[in-house]
Amino acid sequence: MIVERAPIGTLTDPALRAAWDQRAVAAPGGDMHQGAAFAADRARRSIRTLPLYVDGAPLLVCIRSLPFLGLSVASIPRGPAAPTDAPDAERASVPGRLQRVGEWLRREEGVVELRVDPWLPASDALEVEWLRAGFSPCDESFFSKHAMWIRATAKPGATETEIFSHLNATKRNEISAAHRNGIQVSRLHAEHDLVALREAATLVNETAVRRQFAQINLDQTLLTWVDLMHSGQMEAWVARDAQGGVIAMETALRHGERLTSHHAGSREVGSSVPAGAVVLLRWTLIETARQEGRIADLGGADVAGHREIPQAGEKMYGLYDYKRAFGAEWVAMSGAHRIVLDSRRYALRSAIRTVLRAGR
Repeated sequence: MIVERAPIGTLTDPALRAAWDQRAVAAPGGDMHQGAAFAADRARRSIRTLPLYVDGAPLLVCIRSLPFLGLSVASIPRGPAAPTDAPDAERASVPGRLQRVGEWLRREEGVVELRVDPWLPASDALEVEWLRAGFSPCDESFFSKHAMWIRATAKPGATETEIFSHLNATKRNEISAAHRNGIQVSRLHAEHDLVALREAATLVNETAVRRQFAQINLDQTLLTWVDLMHSGQMEAWVARDAQGGVIAMETALRHGERLTSHHAGSREVGSSVPAGAVVLLRWTLIETARQEGRIADLGGADVAGHREIPQAGEKMYGLYDYKRAFGAEWVAMSGAHRIVLDSRRYALRSAIRTVLRAGR
């Protein structure tokens, strides 16, 4: 296996960046978290990114180092690319390949620990290879470990009527009610809808406060949204009431074979807010996925401490049942894993961090 650094300017030069994104994001198995816009987002958060080619395939690595000491830890976010329908043998080869990338990072960058999340459907063969390569499961860096997909939208020749029939009766009725209430969904453009984009981002935080989720940094998020939209990797929609007021929003990531629900938000439901706006936005995502022949990826329905399929009465059952009502099915993912590449230096890093935290 050959690991080599990508040319200088790969993530910034327009031509080189476009070529990278075509293979790392747009190609089958691609993911936005391997792209140049995501790398720029990490840089704004003072996280170093290192673009590599592994046997000619692009791979983005994020590296965090202790000041003056190095002792770096690295992560590979949602990569490397593997098609969603890849055979078991191809998926099972990923841990060994990542272990060899880790060894290269240890030699070349002084990395003491590597964390990875290839975003691969789980299988017994894959779990065996994680162990064989020296990896162990670790905390997820994303909200959910698993996913809920509507594969029918990627079926060649699928019609709008066919996909609509996969929704349960309640959701179909809510979409009809939204239309009767005069709710209109419009697509935002990075070039001339910056005010509306900021308003949409504000809705994300309003919703986060209501639901006790983590809020987003508006300024950093808007920069990333605009970058992603210019790259064709993100769509943003808002739902407006009959008077033109924005009452809900949703964004979706376009990568690989999927159109993935990303951010969503809405005004607090009350008698003055017409019903159906959120459901109509979700239907817009699903219908867009069908038109593009992609899997409609509605995200996950699990959180830390609740990683199995939720059962009635359990914490995440409401979200699970909501997404299932659109025709989404649970897809178990292999999840995040870690490997210690240099145990002595890793122990030293851990000790230093403990001292630094105690001194704050």
